[in-house]
Amino acid sequence: MKKLKLLILTMGIFLITGCYNYRELTQIALTSAIGIDKSENGEYVVSIQVLNTQKQGGDSSSSGDMTKFILYTSRGKTLQHALRTTIFNSPRRLYLNHMSLLLISERVAKEGIEDLLDYFARNAEFRKQFLVVVSRDSDPSDVMQVVTPLEALNAQNIVDSIIADAKYYGMTSKITYEDMLKNYLNPRTNIILPSVKYLGNAKKGEKEGNVKQSEPDASIEIQPMAIFKDEKLVGYLTDEESRGLSYIQNNINNSILTCNCNHDGVFTLEMVLNKTKLKADLKHQKIQIHINAKSNIKEINCDLDLLDPNTITEIEKMANHHLEKMIQDLIENILNNYETDIFGFEELLYKTDPNTYHKLQKQYGEELLENFDFEVTANITVQAKGNIIKEITR
Repeated sequence: MKKLKLLILTMGIFLITGCYNYRELTQIALTSAIGIDKSENGEYVVSIQVLNTQKQGGDSSSSGDMTKFILYTSRGKTLQHALRTTIFNSPRRLYLNHMSLLLISERVAKEGIEDLLDYFARNAEFRKQFLVVVSRDSDPSDVMQVVTPLEALNAQNIVDSIIADAKYYGMTSKITYEDMLKNYLNPRTNIILPSVKYLGNAKKGEKEGNVKQSEPDASIEIQPMAIFKDEKLVGYLTDEESRGLSYIQNNINNSILTCNCNHDGVFTLEMVLNKTKLKADLKHQKIQIHINAKSNIKEINCDLDLLDPNTITEIEKMANHHLEKMIQDLIENILNNYETDIFGFEELLYKTDPNTYHKLQKQYGEELLENFDFEVTANITVQAKGNIIKEITR
């Protein structure tokens, strides 16, 4: 019995794993963002934004004068080579599990991001929930070094801006690496990504004084969605087209719709309680898009009498027509000029009737959706007119 107890105790010791790969905080560099570009000779140029955890002496107030992040840049024939050689500039090894943002340059995106997708999927050090963004007309390193107000890390500023836009405007969507990989691996869907660019003087924008003035020398601006075909960037949507895409994908939580009046002027509605339903009819080769939405009148610059019930009906009719045309124009532009399905229409056809989908796909090939009719109907209801009924005049 004693021998049995001793054997159980000995085996228990071997089952205790411990923290075999434990590293002190002073030994690692907490990485918040990575930017990927390419040089003219084809080498990867990687920019790594690292949190500055160094304290300055014993005075807690003095540490506030130090930069909140450090930007390292390294090169290599592969992404792993470039990231590993960061050690030439930093005594600490990168800790990548803290990363929240990946910035891809236009050059890399246009050449194709297949290698990039493979690298991040293969590497176990990365969480797959970081956001992915295209750096439009800007080097990722320029974007990443701009000091921003409100957030100490501009990577977090970009992430928060995208989330806020998706919630209150609808031009962008929160796309994680995992979302992007799923879209790429599905042969019936294509990648879309938000984009950003820096405005102003990037060199002045990297200084702390950039946020100590009412008008910064440089800032980072959220841009409309980037369009991909397979793994390559082929173009960008406009502001209105990006919001149209969000309507189709049922991603609009709260937004605005500015429409022309029948006679003169414009009006703006706040769109709330939006719901989009998609229905595919493969037999008649038709896709129906129906949008239901509640709205509030936010601004009227038209000669309209809101006391007249017919006026509300007229406003709803103009808004419906505007939204329907916006969606129709978007679909026509993407299918005719970019020949890519960023909407998920083919996935809808497949889920509706896989057998018929495969037959049609074999018959039409890449021109499948061009042989479908799209019926867009909007049903916008005005539920609030605001605090005043008549315009303010003297």
